[in-house]
Amino acid sequence: MSGWSPACLFQFLYAVFCLLPTSLTSGQSFLNVKAVKHILVVDDEAPIRLLLEKILQSAGYRVTSVADGTAAIKAAREDPPDLAIVDLTMPGIDGFTVCSMFKRTRSFKAPILVLSGRISQKDIQAALRTGADAFINKPVEREKLLAAVTEWLATVEKRAAERDDSAS
Repeated sequence: MSGWSPACLFQFLYAVFCLLPTSLTSGQSFLNVKAVKHILVVDDEAPIRLLLEKILQSAGYRVTSVADGTAAIKAAREDPPDLAIVDLTMPGIDGFTVCSMFKRTRSFKAPILVLSGRISQKDIQAALRTGADAFINKPVEREKLLAAVTEWLATVEKRAAERDDSAS
């Protein structure tokens, strides 16, 4: 910033931090904006992936969507999500295996919501046993999906705050 006098620099910084609108996104202050949560969507059906993307993005989430288990493992490794939504029935690596692989990976700490049309008690129990945190039946209503996402993200934040409190 050569050529800027201390007075000019002060005026510039004052303008940036004090004169900008106090509500840039979702009513949050410029200095208190929370990080946008990242959700990984794994479903082999493109129309469902696109619908989930639109619903989640319209609610303010950052979304990565992939069509199969192999791509899910790669995506989670490259850009760890805060939450994963996984279908069970996919070609190649199925959702049960994705759940199991995510839970066995120490660096993967995100909750897993299974969203599936397979609604037998056997399938639900198998999904929960292999690592899913919750099971949601397809088709799902927008409000129910967003409520589940919000609930699980809040649970993660609460657990992290409790760990921080106990560590101090």
